[in-house]
Amino acid sequence: MQSPNRHPVPSDPTRTTKWIRCGVFVVTFIGTVIATATYYWVIAGGNHLNLFELLSLPLFALLFGWIVFSFSLASLGFVGLWRRSPCRRLSNHDSPDHDSPSDLSASTDESTPPGDDRFAARTAILMPVYNESPHRVFAGIEAMLSSLKSIDAISQFDFYVLSDSTNHEIWLQEERAWSELLRKHGDDVNVYYRHRPKNTARKAGNIADFCGRWGSRYRYMIVLDADSLVDASTMVELVRRMEADDELGILQVPPTPVGRSSLFARLQQFSAHVYGPIFVAGFARWAGDEGNYWGHNAIIRIKPFLRYCGLPVLPGKAPLGGEILSHDFVEAALMLRAGWKVQLATDLGGSFEECPTTIADYAQRDQRWCQGNLQHLQLLISEGFRPLSRLHFASGVMSYVASPIWILFTALCVIGTILDRIAEPVTRGPQFDSGALILFVVSMSLLLLPKFWSLLIAMRDSQSVGLLGGRLRLVASVAVEVVASVLLSPIMAIYHSRFVLATLRGTNVKWSAQTRDEQGVAWRDAAKRFGFVTMVSIAVAAALAFYAPTFLIWFSPLLAGLILSIPIDVAMGSQWLGSLLRQHRILLIPEETSPSRLKQDHEDALTQSAATPLFRDSLFEQVIFDPQFFLLHRRIQLASEANIAMPTNQRKAIEAAWSASGTAGIPEESRAALLADADTLMALHLESQSM
Repeated sequence: MQSPNRHPVPSDPTRTTKWIRCGVFVVTFIGTVIATATYYWVIAGGNHLNLFELLSLPLFALLFGWIVFSFSLASLGFVGLWRRSPCRRLSNHDSPDHDSPSDLSASTDESTPPGDDRFAARTAILMPVYNESPHRVFAGIEAMLSSLKSIDAISQFDFYVLSDSTNHEIWLQEERAWSELLRKHGDDVNVYYRHRPKNTARKAGNIADFCGRWGSRYRYMIVLDADSLVDASTMVELVRRMEADDELGILQVPPTPVGRSSLFARLQQFSAHVYGPIFVAGFARWAGDEGNYWGHNAIIRIKPFLRYCGLPVLPGKAPLGGEILSHDFVEAALMLRAGWKVQLATDLGGSFEECPTTIADYAQRDQRWCQGNLQHLQLLISEGFRPLSRLHFASGVMSYVASPIWILFTALCVIGTILDRIAEPVTRGPQFDSGALILFVVSMSLLLLPKFWSLLIAMRDSQSVGLLGGRLRLVASVAVEVVASVLLSPIMAIYHSRFVLATLRGTNVKWSAQTRDEQGVAWRDAAKRFGFVTMVSIAVAAALAFYAPTFLIWFSPLLAGLILSIPIDVAMGSQWLGSLLRQHRILLIPEETSPSRLKQDHEDALTQSAATPLFRDSLFEQVIFDPQFFLLHRRIQLASEANIAMPTNQRKAIEAAWSASGTAGIPEESRAALLADADTLMALHLESQSM
């Protein structure tokens, strides 16, 4: 096998992939030129072409080109999936066609020679966590362990819980939950826990720390998120494919969102399951061996990753400079630059994640992604990256910049038309109305046809249709999703525009834990978020009705979502509405009608964990007074070389507070530092035993 320590021969795209890329470019270019020429013909058909209409022309070209490009990838995916047999892609209930897992299992004996095939396939499963619920994290690990045991592949994989948690109670809960898991399973499993006292470079730094400490023990690592689940058969198949291709650096499995009940979450889950496959398949055919990495639910070859994928520090200050937030796109580009392949395993299932349950939670996550993607603007002109990697960066930027461009384009159109009506109140001729109608119909067709094609793909397979609620309910579900998308689009555009402007103004996003639990939206909170937007939207609608009533019809879908944004926000966060639609078999996904064994085990583990009284009392007090828990914490700390002595003045202040008031006197903000200082913590523990 070729050593990862030298460059493999860069693999040029196959002839088919080159033709596909050329076809997508030609379709995008020609479609954009024709539409832009039509738009110019429309706006120039009035009495004159004012400045605002002229400024809208390049914005229209950019937006329409983005729509045509996305449509081209979806069309490519539709053709590919339609030409397949009606069988589904490998689902969550199927197993890959490969040799017995035992043929790939790894020996945990350190004396196994490096040339042994079993040793070569040994894989680390990484779960980086940051102030996440230990209940959910270890329930996921419990479910994946059960899945691996069911196919006798448990010895091939080692789990690593890589904690960057800063909340001292969550930190201690993680240690207790890890200890309980080992007590339950004994020597049958290899699950390791490490807490990093300083979360340098966030998740990317967390994974880099693992690679530097323990990466040499493994050929591959499967990177997860705190809410990720991957079926054992999928894990084994990922390893098999990496073993079969010496030039494959990253293999990404598209994750499917599952497990949430709110209306907003169920819309995302349904969209990802029904519409996602054609977009992912199209992207995979277009990208070929120059695909992308999404940061989790992927397998990575460790040695080239460690050698070539160190993240640069961007020049300038945050938010556009400094440490890179969205590390995954950059790591994929660096892997490609070094000559390795990056692929998507679009035929594999058994890969899950959870999604935000409210618009606000979704927006909070998107703000981090927005800043991270805008940082990639600097990488577009950096040396060494492949053209397709630059296009990946540009696509990530455009996914957020498109919103303010759309709003600006809309504003220019409205202002330009109103000025025309004020200057010369002459009704425009049929050229304007017919041309505008053509552009509107074409644009909506490009946006909606991929959903219709996804519906055709789903209906082609009778088994899939049954899991999605049947043909009639599937059609009804698509209709509900389309209406919801129309209403939500302007709301999300407002959010994305705020994020882009905030980033350009220098607002830096704080790294905070995602909200994983289900929670509704109070009317007061919704009114606070969208009250101003609602009033402005009503004023715009009134202005259009007075100056340009024809435009009010065109912009009614956009304005409807903004005017109704407060009740929409409340409704989207409602678990009751989501459950009601589920009872009527609307927006169903297979994991709701026939959940996989992995998801069943996950739900069982969550239920059992919730009933376990591990975290009912303060663990900070217990770690000081309980000898067993203190020793557990100390062993973890020393084993991972995470001992950090506090400054003398801080240590003396804590000791004084302890002497005066016990644990209650130790400030909350100092407790994490105390847990990281082995000597000071031991002194308090020994003193507590003499009380």
